[in-house]
Amino acid sequence: MEKDIQEKIALKRYQIISPVLAEPKRAQNEYFRKQAELEHDFPHYGLKKYSVSTLKGWLRAYRKKGFDALKPKERSDIGRPRRLDDHMLKSIEIKCKAYPYWTVQKLYENLQDQNLLGHPPVHYNTLLRTVKERGYLSVTARTDVRKAYEVDNVNDLWVGDFMHGPSVKPTNHAKGAHKAILCAILDDHSRMVTGHAFSASETISALSLVLKEAFLTYGIPKRLYVDNGPSFSSELLARGCAMAGISLIHSKPYDSPSPFPFRSPGRHHPSRTQ
Repeated sequence: MEKDIQEKIALKRYQIISPVLAEPKRAQNEYFRKQAELEHDFPHYGLKKYSVSTLKGWLRAYRKKGFDALKPKERSDIGRPRRLDDHMLKSIEIKCKAYPYWTVQKLYENLQDQNLLGHPPVHYNTLLRTVKERGYLSVTARTDVRKAYEVDNVNDLWVGDFMHGPSVKPTNHAKGAHKAILCAILDDHSRMVTGHAFSASETISALSLVLKEAFLTYGIPKRLYVDNGPSFSSELLARGCAMAGISLIHSKPYDSPSPFPFRSPGRHHPSRTQ
């Protein structure tokens, strides 16, 4: 496997475990159980489901050896059959009709317990692909980690966002005006602005400058909560948080309003320009 693919896979694994890096075990267990029910789209592998134990293994590896430990090792399904024979297919069909609301993980565990997946058993992904292609089970509903803010301590959680401000005429007497866009990072507990600057666009470059200022002044936070804009979804930000040990948390698209306090009426916005 090429190095850039390994890097992308490691980054995707980090993005999955990142929301609970700084959370207690109980919250981690609940989060991983929900994530195990979802399909995750990986470079090279495509859509896959992962067990709770696998997700916990990624978290342990990251904490022990850092980002490089998330890069894939040798395949774990070498030597296993990759096709289902007629007897297996019939058993799967019967189970799915009897238990239409089972998850694929539950189906796999049940079939394996009854020795209906061969010796050695076919890989989970083979079963997942078969169930999906034949439409045997209903698609599970989306499950999210929902959490309330504020947090208890300074630097437990920072919240970042861009906000569009007024149009500003350039100082060189050029025609037209440019919109001033504020990028700001706030500490959720103290409501202190840890980093801020105005720029002409929402770019990863503008975000990087603000984060650098914040890190140098106030240290590294445990968590960084952002939306799904292009700058916040960039691989550069994800990799930077992975290397720094920051739990990067994204709000869900089209979800209820995110807790960005400087969007609230009556807040005083920083006025320094970049």
